[in-house]
Parts: sequence; structure tokens; C-alpha cells
Amino acid sequence: MKKHLTIRVVLISIALIFIAFIAIQVFDAGHWAKADSPKLERLFEDMGVLELPQTTDPVEIRLQDINGNLVSLSDFRGRIVFLNFWTTWCPTCRVEMPSMEKLHQKFKDQDFAMVTVNIQESAAQVEKFYKNFKLTFTALLDTTGEVAIGFRIRSIPTTFIVDKSGRIIGTIMGPREWDAKKAVALFEHLINKYEATSTQITTQ
Repeated sequence: MKKHLTIRVVLISIALIFIAFIAIQVFDAGHWAKADSPKLERLFEDMGVLELPQTTDPVEIRLQDINGNLVSLSDFRGRIVFLNFWTTWCPTCRVEMPSMEKLHQKFKDQDFAMVTVNIQESAAQVEKFYKNFKLTFTALLDTTGEVAIGFRIRSIPTTFIVDKSGRIIGTIMGPREWDAKKAVALFEHLINKYEATSTQITTQ
């Protein structure tokens, strides 16, 4: 009897320790996210980023790149994704592309991916543009325009910031100087310190 009682006490103790550990982890994550929020809001404001409430599900895109390879946005899960919609004939897209390449070069070896979605142009047009501007980041082809419609693109360029769990957390309309100090500070923060709150993370 005493043996069974002792085993039961041990099991209850282990269970209580486990519950306490989980509670501490959840509290720490929530506390950290709240403490971090003002800094992220300031960084977003500095770059004119519209902060968006995180969706319940990660966003997904499946398109061919300029080499004919099928690429999914989920291929970049675990990285901050710079997702840019554009065309070769858009003057302001042409203005921001060189600074995008500099941002890409700075963070390409970290948890960061730059992905552009060209709207309704051919692979040959995009490839020529990339060669002329010496661009090396991923270019996807939305040949039908359906993806742009799904993302409710109203003007170009439009950029979305996608967190490491695949959720959109911010959007930017119009061009930016992506190699400016405030842009670098934003992505350094997102790559190294930003975490979604525990209620916004789901296991895939």
C-alpha cells in the first residue's frame, strides 16, 4: 500500500513540475513579446510599415521561378521573408530594386529570404531585367495575376513582411530605400529577436 502511495506521489510531483515548466515558458514568451512590441512598432513606423494582425494560417504561394522551378513560400519557413510584388515597367519598382539587392546581400546567409512576385510578365522579360540590374534574389512569375488578386494588390510595388512561421505581419505600399540604416535595423531585429506570441504559433 505504501509502495503504491509513494509511486502516486512521485507521479503527481512529476506532473506538477511539468505543468509549472510549461506555464513558465508560456509566461516568458508572452512577457518577452509584450516587452518587444514597442520596439517593433517603432521600427515599423520608421519604415512606414502597416502592422497587420497575424492570420490564423500561414500564407502560401506556389509559382514557377524564372528557371522553371516550382517554388513554394513554405520552402522559406523558419526565415523572415521579404515578399515583393512588382513589374518591370513600374518606375518605382526599378528605383527600389538596387537597394533590395543590397539588403538581400546583407542578410542572405541568415534567417532571411527575399522573394519577388512579378505580375503577368514572361520569364524572358524578368530574366532580362534581373541581368540588367544584377539582381540575385528569388523571382517568381504570377503569369495569370491570380496571386496578386489573392493578395489584394492595389498598387506596385507592394511588399509584405512574413514572419518565420509563415504569417504576414506587415505591409508596405510604394518604394523604400531598403539599404538605409532604419531598414537594416528593422530586419536585424526581425531576424534575431522577433518571435510571434505563443498563441500565434502553430505546429506544421
